[in-house]
Amino acid sequence: MQEYTSTSGLVAFALVYLTFFLDNVLLTVLVPIIPDWVQGESLALWTEHGAPLAKLLNTTVHQITHQDPGSRVGTSQAIVGAVLGAKAATQLLVTPAAANLTSCRGPATGLRLATALLATAALVFGCCAGRGGAVCAGLGRASQGAGAALGGVAGLALVARALPPHRRHRALGALLGAVALGVLVGYPFGGAAYKLWSPAAPFQLIATALLINLGMQYIFLGKEEYNTGTNEASDASVGARVMWSEAGRGATGACAGAVLLTTCVMAALEPCLPLWIIHKFHPERWALGAVFLPDSAGYLVAASGLGSPAQRWGPERVAIVAVLCVGFAALAVPHAPSVSWLMFPQAALGGGLGAADAALVPALLAKRSQALPHRAALLQAASASAYAIGPVMGGVVSWCAGFETALRFLGVANILYAAYLYRVLSEYPLSEKWGASNTPEDEDVESDELTPLGTSAHVPAK
Repeated sequence: MQEYTSTSGLVAFALVYLTFFLDNVLLTVLVPIIPDWVQGESLALWTEHGAPLAKLLNTTVHQITHQDPGSRVGTSQAIVGAVLGAKAATQLLVTPAAANLTSCRGPATGLRLATALLATAALVFGCCAGRGGAVCAGLGRASQGAGAALGGVAGLALVARALPPHRRHRALGALLGAVALGVLVGYPFGGAAYKLWSPAAPFQLIATALLINLGMQYIFLGKEEYNTGTNEASDASVGARVMWSEAGRGATGACAGAVLLTTCVMAALEPCLPLWIIHKFHPERWALGAVFLPDSAGYLVAASGLGSPAQRWGPERVAIVAVLCVGFAALAVPHAPSVSWLMFPQAALGGGLGAADAALVPALLAKRSQALPHRAALLQAASASAYAIGPVMGGVVSWCAGFETALRFLGVANILYAAYLYRVLSEYPLSEKWGASNTPEDEDVESDELTPLGTSAHVPAK
């Protein structure tokens, strides 16, 4: 039986939590700042570079700020969607290599590299703040996408390795809450630091925090267990094959599909919802940023608070209800009579996303095995795919058929997928894996298959 050092495990969890939090603060801190980068003199600098990303962002800003009220909003939504998908696309490409690195070198090595890449992204943005530039945007977004991929895979694997089973499910749920907390903090922090100090101030503060985090990782994550891999070194293509092979084992692929489809709704809303609100309600500018706060708050509450309840009620039930909640919330958004009424479907959407992640992620990572980094990478790839595909898909469907049709399509897709998920989880219940993980003796079990419901090996969720 493996001995766990509670203090060491809690420190490892705290460092992973801080990395997740700062990654998402950096992601959202750009939102209130980018418009100033691409207007006036900064806009001229972008144009002089002539790079495709610069031209695309220039066109986007012009269409958003100078759009004819009578023109179709879908064109701008498609362009903004393409821009927002850039970081997620990099994250998706790096995820198989992240799984391979974590499996071969240990999760602490991957987490340190991820933190260094995120600090590099923050420093690049800080150096370019106030001047803009295609090189700045390209390098910064690419560095952050790679860092987010490495941090997501290595962080989940490290917590699963560092904590005993009875603490792991709650810790993994709390890590998901760090994502929403970073989003909530990033919007006001970016605007306040930008206005009170300088354009570079928010990025410099984030970079400093990331470098301090990196130093603490070198001090506290020196245990051999955290820095030892379970497989021999191999190229990224091997990591990709192992990762996708996990999708065919038991309920793993169906759960990853649920993460993909539910996250697609949020990813599609980010570029499309603000422009739809402008076109339909003509609100004050501050309302456009505030409209996303209810879903972030809902995600934070559900992801952080549903870890233990999901174990008691059964992760299968929680996951299915969560997917249904996301589907009905997507159907309700186009029917909101005012901006203030949007808070209700938005909160339901965020709560559904958080509940799905709180049920599925801990259950799939419950048992430690050689495939754990690749399973974490599969979940990371599902989320990154949603943020790469969702904005583009939402923008294109909005352009062709309208925003309301795009949301109805995604809502119906989630509701139908909930029925499919029910069928799969009835055959391969997640309670098997999660319930078995409550005993330390099961730590070394390498089987990744779930036992079909109704067999003698069934262990109900406690």
